Amino acid sequence: MRLRAQGLAPRWPSGALLPAVQAVVGVNAQLLSAMGLSLRARVKGLTWEALEASRVQRRDLVRTWCMRGTLHLMPAAELDALLAAISPNDISGVWRWLEKRAGLAGERARQVVDSSYQVLKRAGPLPRRALMQAVSAEVGFETQAAAAGVVFLNGMLGRVCFGPLDGAEPTYAALDDWLGRPVTLAGPPDHAALARRYLRGYGPAAPRDFAAWWGLSLGQAKAAWAALGAELVEFHLDGQPLWLLAADAQARPEPVPSVRLLPAFDTYLLGYAAREFAVPKAYQKHIFHGGQVVPTVLVDGLAAGTWHYEQRGGQMRIDVTPFARFSRVERELIAEEADDIGRFYATQAALSFSAA
Repeated sequence: MRLRAQGLAPRWPSGALLPAVQAVVGVNAQLLSAMGLSLRARVKGLTWEALEASRVQRRDLVRTWCMRGTLHLMPAAELDALLAAISPNDISGVWRWLEKRAGLAGERARQVVDSSYQVLKRAGPLPRRALMQAVSAEVGFETQAAAAGVVFLNGMLGRVCFGPLDGAEPTYAALDDWLGRPVTLAGPPDHAALARRYLRGYGPAAPRDFAAWWGLSLGQAKAAWAALGAELVEFHLDGQPLWLLAADAQARPEPVPSVRLLPAFDTYLLGYAAREFAVPKAYQKHIFHGGQVVPTVLVDGLAAGTWHYEQRGGQMRIDVTPFARFSRVERELIAEEADDIGRFYATQAALSFSAA
């Protein structure tokens, strides 16, 4: 059910990029390459050009900071409600970062944060260095050391997002100008509505999964569950209670055999506190370590190995390391995935397997 809800088995049809992002609320976008490969795994025939056209030309998808203070690709039409639900603790943490790491506090910090937004409204989109040079000139003191925190905080406040690439360098834009409309973050966060959205794309799940995914306290997550009341159905799997939306519990989809090469930080692996349903405990140290979530081979929803890739000499080299020996059919499906990654990058893919 999780695979189906997240468009991993079966995939979303060609052209269904926006529904694919909406289904998981937002796709992790810390790494541009991983963002693209997450969506490639979910949407048939997706190209990088189509993804950038949606983000930069139509602007129905926006790359900005949201849940857990992490970069995500988000549906533009839903940004107001989603950004309004960011934890105040996450925002307070960025103000503290500005004081500790950049020496900016109080009125000086607010002056720099506000000035950066106004500069982008006048002259954006701008790369980070050009933005902070303009801010320094406006406020009368050097601000480059605050650059990361300034754009981060403005993003969390619903004022700044990523603009088009300037070569390989990202740019930043005033969010309201980028969208062509005001952004309103009024009212208290609706955690029950957020939980409903989460369960639609991630269920079956438990309150602690929801809390870990968004960055809430367990108490807040349990309160959201309670607010949903009769909308939820509870069952037990391996002795653990899990919940579904009652509307989704009626559907019993037939399993679809699938192999996917998921990139680093993929939503399917990051969306839960309890990860043993996707990654057996014996292999979690191979996938979750040092603050990283490494590229993972997924076979019928279970982690079955890791992989890495590099572009060298005009060719995409993909190497797969299994946790146990792959069957012949699994190797063939991995080869199809590797070819599709090559297609996504408009290059040839060369696949190799390391020893288990």
